[in-house]
Amino acid sequence: TPLRNACSLASQDATSSAMRVIRHVFSGGLRSGWTGALSPTAAATIQFTMLGSGYHFYLGFLGSPALTAVATGLTESLVSYGAHARNAQLAHNQVATKRDMVPVRPIMPIGPGFTAHWLRNCFVIAGIRDCSDPLACTLQWMSGADATSATSPGINMVGDFLASVFCGALSMPFNQTYNFQVTSATCLAGTPAERFALALRFLKSQYFMSTASGSVRLRQTMLRDALLRSSYIGCLFCCYSSLERLALH
Repeated sequence: TPLRNACSLASQDATSSAMRVIRHVFSGGLRSGWTGALSPTAAATIQFTMLGSGYHFYLGFLGSPALTAVATGLTESLVSYGAHARNAQLAHNQVATKRDMVPVRPIMPIGPGFTAHWLRNCFVIAGIRDCSDPLACTLQWMSGADATSATSPGINMVGDFLASVFCGALSMPFNQTYNFQVTSATCLAGTPAERFALALRFLKSQYFMSTASGSVRLRQTMLRDALLRSSYIGCLFCCYSSLERLALH
């Protein structure tokens, strides 16, 4: 929850460093880092079931790993979107000024930012389901071990972690777009077309800047937000995948 809350706060802060954002998360003391944790915790009991048995069910039905990631990500979002939105709004209101606070909406399966939430899930699922094994095989080859032998638990764990970090970073723009849309009063009150325009404006201002010569450069906030997101996803999904491997073998 503290890392998830840090991502939420970062979506409305284009200047603070990663450490300063984390300090904001704990600005009200240690317990404040877990603001809004109850709803996502309840949703996670179903959400993580979808990552395991739900994924394999869809894979047997659809046959395509890519389509399976899309279907699993959609189911995940239907289960967890409302809880995550409430979490983000509570975390945002904890540090926002009275003028910038947003209404904490009732938990609903769909709302502003749902599409971005769905897309970020698709990328993250692809990490442990599509990218982990090829990475583990590459690490096995780099270690000099027999490529035909089974990969060791340690190499599998490193593969899970690297794949989760990589796909977590790829999912960052969608995750931050979602966080922005659920913690922006203008987005919450706008039409779908207005929210889309605001999302594009957010991505442009948050991650790109124009130099004096007129060229466009990446802002440091892209690295900051990728670091926050990939740290969260890397630890969480690596632990999940390792426990799943242990349970299956």
